[in-house]
Amino acid sequence: MTTKLRIDLSQGLIDIEGDPELVREIYADFKAQILPRVKLAQPVPPSPQGVSPRANTDEQIAPAPKSRGKRRPAAKKKTNGDETGSGVVTDSPKLDKNLDTSRLGAFYGQFMPKNNAEKILIFLKFLTESLEIDSPNTDQVFTCFKATGDKIPKAFAQAFYDSSSKLGYIDFRSSTDLPITIAGDNHFNHTMKRKAAE
Repeated sequence: MTTKLRIDLSQGLIDIEGDPELVREIYADFKAQILPRVKLAQPVPPSPQGVSPRANTDEQIAPAPKSRGKRRPAAKKKTNGDETGSGVVTDSPKLDKNLDTSRLGAFYGQFMPKNNAEKILIFLKFLTESLEIDSPNTDQVFTCFKATGDKIPKAFAQAFYDSSSKLGYIDFRSSTDLPITIAGDNHFNHTMKRKAAE
């Protein structure tokens, strides 16, 4: 059985289809994390009366009443791109051919990650500490997944949202702004399972 969820915040459309539990989980993440950021980051076109919909935030969050009039054309799906125009988009990761992953195998081989959030944390630690990249992006994390041969998360962007909102390992602000949190640093240094020294 599949469930479909469609959210339209002034054309910032999100369509989710799948297992009911997954849809509920994504909706909960959306409400808690994405909704406030979408409202702040996305320009809102003026309403026909010339009043900004943001004037009353309660109206923005409340579901729109069903209209029996003409249907508007479907909006493009909003992706979590980077506002600076870097071209890095979380929903459509690309291989970073300039990234040096030659030392990644040895670094990654020390750990026994049990989920995608831990893998993302390891890759971000490698990028920031071993390669000294100040602001790694999701394309570089994708490149790390490819270099290690690990299965890439099917919902790639969702893996970052989960790592941020559910576990708190990173603060996922955009595809080029995903710093490791204190909780992530503590998990990496004190809790994450490591392979025994040979």
